[in-house]
Amino acid sequence: NISEVPQLFIATPSDYRLGPGDELIINLYGASENSYSVQISRNGTVKFDRLAPVYLSGLSIASAKARLKNRLSKLYAGLASDDQLSKVDIDVSLNKARSVVVNITGQVTAPGTYTISGFSSVLNALFAAGGPNEVGSFRNIKVLRNGKVYKTVDLYDYFVKGISPSVYLRDQDVILVDAYNKQVDVISGLKTNALYELKENETVEDVLNFAGGFSSNAFK
Repeated sequence: NISEVPQLFIATPSDYRLGPGDELIINLYGASENSYSVQISRNGTVKFDRLAPVYLSGLSIASAKARLKNRLSKLYAGLASDDQLSKVDIDVSLNKARSVVVNITGQVTAPGTYTISGFSSVLNALFAAGGPNEVGSFRNIKVLRNGKVYKTVDLYDYFVKGISPSVYLRDQDVILVDAYNKQVDVISGLKTNALYELKENETVEDVLNFAGGFSSNAFK
């Protein structure tokens, strides 16, 4: 019942990678002042008058700022100057995140192709698809990128430990939810009696941790 929607009005995460469709605002201030609003093209570049295209796709905001400062210093010499009178500073921010198309397949409630915000994590995408179905695994969710397994996500890290999977999705990523391997049904005696999924090397001790330990009236 968790309403898991992407946070669209937050500072750009440090691990967010720019891509085609992202809109940037570039502000120059100091000895020279100017403002540019640019969109990254399908080729992964942005264009300025009198300059060759600047390739930004795949870079973080910090790396893009450094590259833009280097390239724009040909137009604004103050960007490369330490003199306080002629110095120009640059600020780069993300104005609008792109939309990405991801494919969600395997044991989910509504498999298919989804268009979601570029800020979306694996959790956001799974929520859009209704989550794993009755035989779907919460412990073995694969993110495939360019035909290879990029990351494997264990949602118990989020549900039990509160560690959110910070994997940002890219266009044409595939999320594959396998069927569960092993389940244990806790009927009574623990604080949270429910159905728990176990990995191959996990034991009764792990079930106790997932369930929050013994209830106060349990026979230990």
